[in-house]
Amino acid sequence: MTRVSPLSRDELKHRRQTLRRRRRISISQALWRFWALSGLTAAVFWGTTRPTWLIYSPAQINVSGNHLLSDEAVQNLVPLDYPQPLMKVEPEILARQLRDRGPLVSAEVTRQLLPPRLNVRVQERVPVAVVLPVGSADRTSDTQYLQAGFLDAHGAWMPLASFGIGAASPQLPALQLRGIQPQYQRYWPQIYETITSSPVAITEIDWQDPNNLVLETALGTVYLGPYSPELEQQLATLDKMRNLPDQLTDSEVARIDLSNPNAPSVAVVERPANTEP
Repeated sequence: MTRVSPLSRDELKHRRQTLRRRRRISISQALWRFWALSGLTAAVFWGTTRPTWLIYSPAQINVSGNHLLSDEAVQNLVPLDYPQPLMKVEPEILARQLRDRGPLVSAEVTRQLLPPRLNVRVQERVPVAVVLPVGSADRTSDTQYLQAGFLDAHGAWMPLASFGIGAASPQLPALQLRGIQPQYQRYWPQIYETITSSPVAITEIDWQDPNNLVLETALGTVYLGPYSPELEQQLATLDKMRNLPDQLTDSEVARIDLSNPNAPSVAVVERPANTEP
């Protein structure tokens, strides 16, 4: 067996002193790191709360991704009290509030230190149809319709003031929708996709009567009956009737009935009979 020689008293004392020295150095380094980190944190907090790091006005909000909304319109949607310390702004909360307040599909907010500002990137809802008001004479007491505004392709409703565009603006959607009830709003994506693929131009949809979806088209007024998955077939039948103007003038066609797309019919305007003098 290998014999281990015992350590002398002086060697043991030296080892203990070495261990104590290392322990003191380790503690000193840990304390130094703690105070350095605390000082840096305090310095950053102090610096970011100075006037240099404040958002004073909406002009310090940089907007991107907008096409219909102006920069100013998006800036005014940001719910901030000015002046606002930059580091107190919570980007995720602010982005969620933006989506709730404006016609936006998405919003992303980031902070920028130099120069101090907020960067806001948005994706807008694109209006594809104007929702027209329903007159009091056409409204029944217990029927609720969507208020005047816009619909996007997914059926999301937006108020008229959303984009700040007037009645004569070229940005206004050409398609008009009258009398859609909230419970039928979920069908709009399928309806819109189908009518936009129709070769026959459609300018207005009247859905005041759920039992009769009425279209204003280049061939005249079209009655479809209740909305159903047959809409695509009904419009295909309408496309086959594009030679109708060669046989009847617009003033002679009262309506086209496609409630049964396999048996379309055309109602002709009745002319008063000529009376003999």
